[in-house]
Amino acid sequence: MSFVMPIGGADTPEPMSLPEIVYRKLRDAILNGVYPPGAMLRQEEVAALLGVSRNPLREALPRLESEGVVVLYPRRGYAVVKLDPAEIVNVFDLRILLETELAGRSVKSKTHTDEQQVQAILDEMASLAEQAETADRVRWFDLNLRFHDALLSPAHCPHHMKALAQSRGVLEAYIRAEVRLTGDLAQAQTEHTRMAQAFYAGQGESLIRLTREHSEHTRDRLLRGLAR
Repeated sequence: MSFVMPIGGADTPEPMSLPEIVYRKLRDAILNGVYPPGAMLRQEEVAALLGVSRNPLREALPRLESEGVVVLYPRRGYAVVKLDPAEIVNVFDLRILLETELAGRSVKSKTHTDEQQVQAILDEMASLAEQAETADRVRWFDLNLRFHDALLSPAHCPHHMKALAQSRGVLEAYIRAEVRLTGDLAQAQTEHTRMAQAFYAGQGESLIRLTREHSEHTRDRLLRGLAR
């Protein structure tokens, strides 16, 4: 795997540091199933796969640990977080508390620009979902995170959002694996559309209810998948 570093300039983004690139590549690999839950991350092997030395990897792993994506075992090293069903339910309970609180606040302080951002992300997700078997699911999942952030960020509660991001990090690899197995994006996409409509209309109670139901449905699909 090789990396192309962007060239900085007046009209170009600042180039990412190598540790930042390694962090993003490893996080993507974990979330998208290259390293499944419970897998040990042997640093020499991971560094070889990413085409880097172990130094930037050593910076990336503690960052992923702080996000709940990996866990450090003394004398063994880092492994991808693995959850049992009871732990998954517990994390979803926390996620639902955070999301519903943020939804209630967000709908009161949103702007027209916020609405446009939500709609733009939703439109791109819908286009991918319509492609069924050929859908770029990695891109859809990335947009899914952006959609929820766009819906909830207008609440202007950075500490809530940080806690929510950590709870998502713990669950995201499981959720992506479940959808890869079932291929079902339709229900999630329909629920996203209803949530967006309540957001645009300023219907706080409706958005809170839909947000809760959306997470509960995701949780239940995931638990059924684990049982299979």
